[in-house]
Amino acid sequence: MTNFQVSVVVPTYNRCDSLEVMLSGLMRQDFEGAWELIVVSDGSTDGTARRMKKFALSAPFPIRFVAQENAGPARARNRGVSMSRGEVVLFLDDDVEPTASFVSRHAAGHADASDIAVIGPMLPDPDRRSSEPVWTGWEHAMLQKQYDAWAAGVWKGAGAHHFYSGNASVRREHLEAVGGFNEAFGRQEDVELAVRLEKECGIRFRYDAQAVGIHRPVRSFEGWLKIPFAYGSLDITRAQADGGRTWERVRHGYRDRNRATRFIADLCLSAPFVSAPIRATLLAGAKVAYNSGKDPAAFALLSALYNVRYLEGAAKAIGGGDALRHTLFPARAYEVTNAQAREQQSVEVF
Repeated sequence: MTNFQVSVVVPTYNRCDSLEVMLSGLMRQDFEGAWELIVVSDGSTDGTARRMKKFALSAPFPIRFVAQENAGPARARNRGVSMSRGEVVLFLDDDVEPTASFVSRHAAGHADASDIAVIGPMLPDPDRRSSEPVWTGWEHAMLQKQYDAWAAGVWKGAGAHHFYSGNASVRREHLEAVGGFNEAFGRQEDVELAVRLEKECGIRFRYDAQAVGIHRPVRSFEGWLKIPFAYGSLDITRAQADGGRTWERVRHGYRDRNRATRFIADLCLSAPFVSAPIRATLLAGAKVAYNSGKDPAAFALLSALYNVRYLEGAAKAIGGGDALRHTLFPARAYEVTNAQAREQQSVEVF
């Protein structure tokens, strides 16, 4: 039986066109070791199985494909891990096109240590700037802040909160040791896994700027809004379960924002009926700025909106805006200076 160095695991759901671009990228890999591809269709109804069968006929590497009932990405990835035979499991999303050295860079990252998780950047396609909505541009910009912070030495290393399963790898033995992804999590299942990997297996996280994937997300504004809301709710759940380790992240979601964002958050938490009109106003302003090439202004407006939605999710999970403020934020939290807020926002991503 072949001893595979790497198993690439891809969950997919009704993204035939994106999946085909991702598969084309895998065909161009320069990795000379043994590796395999495992694709798990999470209830797809768009012909994914037919597309995979056709692709498998010409692929120069082993492919294993399985379809399951729609159960979410965590279960799909766990299914892929259970089928994998490689020493290293490399997670790749179906809307990420791997560059030619993608697999080889991840494999190299594990060659000199057994306690490493490798994280690669997900970069935008420059040819799509004019056709992408402002919230997609914002996602790219926030990730780029992280990458720039690592490159400049502002951040000394990656951590569990940077383990994004669209482009990340870890040894299979460690995934099995912690029981894989928590399937109860609909969002942040990758970060939750990374926290357990760090705590239970002593995993360290390494960012490799050359393990590049080109990310072409397809997401509606409504879908984008659900992300920070879910993150806020899940952070409360995690904070209540981990003895307080996550509370600081939730506190940061409020106290280290600038005054304007804190004002909007207070208003929306105190009077929820104004939240929708405020969202519409911020989005309209962001669209105008983005279409005029004023990206910083557009992204500032969306950052305010994103942070407010995060806090709304946290408030719902903890029992309302008053409960959130009384539990997390003493009076001094309101006294963060603008200078401190700017310093935090220059490197932090929500």
